[in-house]
Amino acid sequence: MSSAFNRSMRRGFHLILPLFTCAWILCLLTLTPSPAWPLTLELPAAAYQGDMIVGRVRPEAPVFVGEQRQAVGRDGVFVIGIERMQPADITVSARDGKTESRKIVRILARQWDIQRIDGLARRYVHPDPEQVKRIEADNRRIEAVRTKPPSPDPWFLDRGFILPVRGRVSSVYGSQRILNGEPKSPHRGIDIAAPEGTPVKSPAAGVARLVAPGLFLMGNALIIDHGLGVQSTFIHLQRILVKEGDRVVQGQTVARVGKTGRASGPHLHWGVSAGTVLVDPQRVVGRRFGE
Repeated sequence: MSSAFNRSMRRGFHLILPLFTCAWILCLLTLTPSPAWPLTLELPAAAYQGDMIVGRVRPEAPVFVGEQRQAVGRDGVFVIGIERMQPADITVSARDGKTESRKIVRILARQWDIQRIDGLARRYVHPDPEQVKRIEADNRRIEAVRTKPPSPDPWFLDRGFILPVRGRVSSVYGSQRILNGEPKSPHRGIDIAAPEGTPVKSPAAGVARLVAPGLFLMGNALIIDHGLGVQSTFIHLQRILVKEGDRVVQGQTVARVGKTGRASGPHLHWGVSAGTVLVDPQRVVGRRFGE
């Protein structure tokens, strides 16, 4: 009987020992301070005026350009748009309590083309007061979409961007516009010449955020949100084939090329914005931002 009792006690001890060991380890983990994971920023060392920068912060933390906070999305991804005439390098920082990581991105200057367009109707170069009111109202509609809180999902990340239309690039980003002989604002997108009715494909996955027919200068306009504040704007369209709120995939036909609004001929104007900054669409095509 004593021998059986001893064997039972030994079996119980072998069962209890692992539980005791686990409890002891958990106690040590609770008492031991957690390791301080370094706050790191992944950014390119340099970028050109008009570029779109995609960075990553690990672990996720608030990110700032100067003192302006940037939206941070899935896996710590964030986007920075570089202005066409950004005059100096930018300082990017991530802050987590008392910890800060800081990097400087060198900004490289570009040379800009001069483009002359003649033969435009006078109302598109010298609009009257009522037309100016229409233009201002149209611009407010566009601005309202660009300044909405961005989606945290970077839908463009996995597959990047493709050209929405195959054709001749008739006007590049950043070119100084001279309309009917008068200097006007620089061009903030690219123009791709193509016949009327040519399919316009979504350059990346996203959601249709604005369907706006009949704008004064822009004609029929469409904005697709690609996530994290990155948006495509298409103007001068003949037809728009999606509704606001529709999800789209890369390569899906969303509109057709036209010549509505201030257009001297059929073409697609494609603009890309990062937040409120209009960047160069040609410099996002073909880039693999997720790598």
